Amino acid sequence: MNRRNSALSLAVLGLMTAMVFVSNYLSIPVASSRIHLANALCLLSGLLLGGWKGAVAAGLGSALFDITIPAYVSEAWITFINKGAMALVCGLVANKNRSSKSRLYIASILGQATYLVLYLFKNYVFMRYVTPVPVDTIFPVLLEKFVASLFNASFAVLTAPMLYLAIAPALEKSGLK
Repeated sequence: MNRRNSALSLAVLGLMTAMVFVSNYLSIPVASSRIHLANALCLLSGLLLGGWKGAVAAGLGSALFDITIPAYVSEAWITFINKGAMALVCGLVANKNRSSKSRLYIASILGQATYLVLYLFKNYVFMRYVTPVPVDTIFPVLLEKFVASLFNASFAVLTAPMLYLAIAPALEKSGLK
């Protein structure tokens, strides 16, 4: 890879990181969670950049957001892992055949499912062991978070492949992809 391609690759990675970061602010609070656009941009990072670079952009953008919110600072490293894993799975699955629309949707579903499992597991561990709450309250809170996450997941799975299909041809034509 020559210097121009390295600089271009780094710039695109930085742009996707910034887009993920900003998309976290576009949210609606819902009970103990929030509905936001970030998951769609995390999946898009995986689709556009591939598994590993997409994971860095998604994880870093989301972790940087957590660092700006005092209540989330201590969990920024977990967010980096969870959001990165979502983009990693999505990017690796989509990498086999990005021209297949069904493959893009399957990759997005698997990436989002990965995140959902990790997110609920993290919340269970925190409620059970880190900041213990009565055991009988854990399931209702997890159910509430699961429902809010389903809205995020549905939106992300529907929009990320559509955005990819709209953006990818232009990126290829301009030599950025």
